[in-house]
Amino acid sequence: MRAAPASPHRIRRLALATALAFVPAAAAAQADSTSILRVAIRAEEGGAPVAGARVELQGLHLAANTDAGGVARIAGVPPGPVLVEIRKLGFGAEHFPLVVHARDTLSVEVDLQTVAVRLAGVTATAQFSRGLRESGFFQRKTMGIGAYALRTEWEGRGRLAFGDVVRRMRGIRVGLTADGRSLLVPSRPAASLSGCAGVQIYVDGVQLHVDGKYDDVNNLVPLAEVEAVETYAGPSEIPPQYNATGSACAVVLVWRRA
Repeated sequence: MRAAPASPHRIRRLALATALAFVPAAAAAQADSTSILRVAIRAEEGGAPVAGARVELQGLHLAANTDAGGVARIAGVPPGPVLVEIRKLGFGAEHFPLVVHARDTLSVEVDLQTVAVRLAGVTATAQFSRGLRESGFFQRKTMGIGAYALRTEWEGRGRLAFGDVVRRMRGIRVGLTADGRSLLVPSRPAASLSGCAGVQIYVDGVQLHVDGKYDDVNNLVPLAEVEAVETYAGPSEIPPQYNATGSACAVVLVWRRA
């Protein structure tokens, strides 16, 4: 006696269950296929290392700044073609394509050409203010939840570093490591911030890849490139778009000059 054939609905359900069973495995395989991009930047041919240069992978929301040795390291790069953009105040911008292979460490050396920096006039300032409005800076400032600083508040006050500006703002402290590096830490007691993962830094809306081994924060964000800064002291203050995982103890938003 032959068994009755399975109904079409049961076949579809079995096929769907089988497909879903492969989703976690496929996601894990994709995560394991990511690579590391290491970019070493010097000033022109044979020049000194360039610290604080911004290296961004267009369309991937992956970015990092070069450290004191002129090296930026970006992890989690998916395989395939990528477009690299490098910017640094006082140097010409660089754009070039790369092909990243799965589970690889790709090293690239780049020479940046110096350019004359024109002093910003009234028109340029107005243009960048429009950029701040589009980022929501002035809207958040009006709400008064975080702390805010514009370049006009520190410009002309001597040789300041990025940490000097941030330490004057509510919610963030600048701590020193045993080897003399300046790191950002929340100003609230650790007991009130249990379960969160330190201070997260965003530059022009893109989170820096900080893994606990980053260079001095003054090299990550050179003050000469900064137009405005926002700080948020605790999870309840942080705008949702800058704390998607809910794991940040505090957030610093940095907006660069045009």
